[in-house]
Amino acid sequence: MGTTAIHQPHLPPRKIKWTHGDDISHAVENSGNLYTLTMEILRNAHGSEKLGLHVRADISKTLAGMGLGHVPQTLPSYQHELVRLYKRGTAVGEIIEATLTPGEANDRKLMDKFSETDSDYAGIVEQIRELVQE
Repeated sequence: MGTTAIHQPHLPPRKIKWTHGDDISHAVENSGNLYTLTMEILRNAHGSEKLGLHVRADISKTLAGMGLGHVPQTLPSYQHELVRLYKRGTAVGEIIEATLTPGEANDRKLMDKFSETDSDYAGIVEQIRELVQE
């Protein structure tokens, strides 16, 4: 299990200590509970040379154990593909999970969160028209 540097354009390089997971978890938390990196970085942090089926499953389980989810839900097998990590139980994590998990309850959550009924756009346009005519 070694240590590897995370080099992201929007963040300074960080070290991931896969054995404890503290650094990867902190990277996600310090980035607003979202963090995008390549499979190469996850693979190297895991201490593997290839991204086989069992390695990807183990990475996924390890992330889940740290309270982190990932998109795509099935980790890619190519090192240059991007993975978005998110902190489960946070506002952004709940939105991602509701989006990824079909069902009436999650549809309702998303509709409630992103409902357009909060804004009366027709009323606003009508008020602007009245102001312009005056």
